[in-house]
Amino acid sequence: MKTIAKVILPVLAFTLASAGAIGTNEAKVSEAKKPVLITGFIQNPNPNNCLEITVDCTPVNTGQICMSSEATPRQVWRKNIANQCSLNLYKVVH
Repeated sequence: MKTIAKVILPVLAFTLASAGAIGTNEAKVSEAKKPVLITGFIQNPNPNNCLEITVDCTPVNTGQICMSSEATPRQVWRKNIANQCSLNLYKVVH
């Protein structure tokens, strides 16, 4: 009886620990997939006059330009050091 307990208890403990680790990892992955909204700007009508807009975009080049969700989409920018909306933002690829 003692031999069975010595074998089964460590196996049971390892199984529970493994299940907990897998569950924690899945929670981290789903958290990472949530959209991150940032402030972007639409040129109105030029880079010196910008309208603020909240978008799910990134400054990291993904190969797809960030566009607004208006009926007629416009490119969304971020501001440069001179406070002009002229730096590219890119669409987040999920």
